[in-house]
Amino acid sequence: MKRDLSLWLEIMSKKKISNKQYAEALYDSTKELKGEKLNNALKKFVTILVANQKLKQSDNIIKEFEKYAKKQAGVIEIEVKSARKLDKNTLEKIKSIFGNQVEAIETIDTNLLGGVSVKTEDKILDGSLKTQLKLLKNSLN
Repeated sequence: MKRDLSLWLEIMSKKKISNKQYAEALYDSTKELKGEKLNNALKKFVTILVANQKLKQSDNIIKEFEKYAKKQAGVIEIEVKSARKLDKNTLEKIKSIFGNQVEAIETIDTNLLGGVSVKTEDKILDGSLKTQLKLLKNSLN
């Protein structure tokens, strides 16, 4: 409990706190809590958001919390863009490249001519036909 309290005090003492920092602090201080202790921690967190005028950012903080919780659980989230809906087998092959615990968000991008573009948290793997044609054009010049 000392660690949790010091974490909250640290948050409150900072002037500019990002949504990501709020989310990580919430996760770290509640990951082992259940029942009434969890409820009390969440009430404390909402009180801090109100005090710091961040309640309007709660949706974004929750999104950051979900991303961080998935990362801590070893789940990789990828965004797969393609010109048309991929068949299940193709999507599964793409997911298998990144490991066992992968959540894929599939997006249809009509600007793509073909191929796929895969975005992870820190990388973009662009195998789209549009990009391949640009690379070919640049290599010919």
